[in-house]
Amino acid sequence: MTGRAIRNLVILAAGATAVFGAPAMTQAADLGGKVPLPDPVSIETASATWEGWYLGGHLGGAADGGNDVVGGLQLGRNRQNGNMVYGAEADISFGDDTAGSIRGRLGFAGQSWLAYGTAGLAVGADAAGVVAGGGIEYKVSDNTSIGAEALYYDLDENFTIIRGRLSWHFGGSYF
Repeated sequence: MTGRAIRNLVILAAGATAVFGAPAMTQAADLGGKVPLPDPVSIETASATWEGWYLGGHLGGAADGGNDVVGGLQLGRNRQNGNMVYGAEADISFGDDTAGSIRGRLGFAGQSWLAYGTAGLAVGADAAGVVAGGGIEYKVSDNTSIGAEALYYDLDENFTIIRGRLSWHFGGSYF
C-alpha cells in the first residue's frame, strides 16, 4: 500500500467511526438505568451542649499592674437555643479583698467552644457597683470545660481581673 492509500483508509475509518460508532458508544454508556448516587454525608454543625448547671473554680490576677492574686468559685446555669447560649452566674473571689458578683451571660457556641459577654452587679467589702467582661470556654469532655475571662469591676476602685476557669457541667436534666 502506498502512503496515499493508507491515508485514505485512515480517513475512511475515522469517518465510519464518527458516523456509525458514536451512537453505539453513547448507547453503551447509557444502559437505560440510573447510576445510584451515594447517600449524602452529614456535616456535623451542632455544637457541644452548654445547657444546664455548672460549678467550678477560678484563679487569676489583677491586670492593672497590681500584685493581687485572686481565686474563688463560680456557680451558674445556662440555657441553649441553637448556637446561642444565655444564662446567669454567681461567683465569689478571694484575694487582698473579697468580691462577688451576680452576672448575666450571653454567648455563641461553636463546636466545643463558647465565647460570651457578661455583665451584672458586683459587691466588694465596702461597696457595690457593676462588673462587665467576656470570656471563652472550651469543653474538654461532655461535663468539663476550661476557659479564660476578663472582668472589669467598677467599685470604689476600678480594676480588671483576668482569670482561668475550670467548670464541671451537670447537664440540662437536673433541676
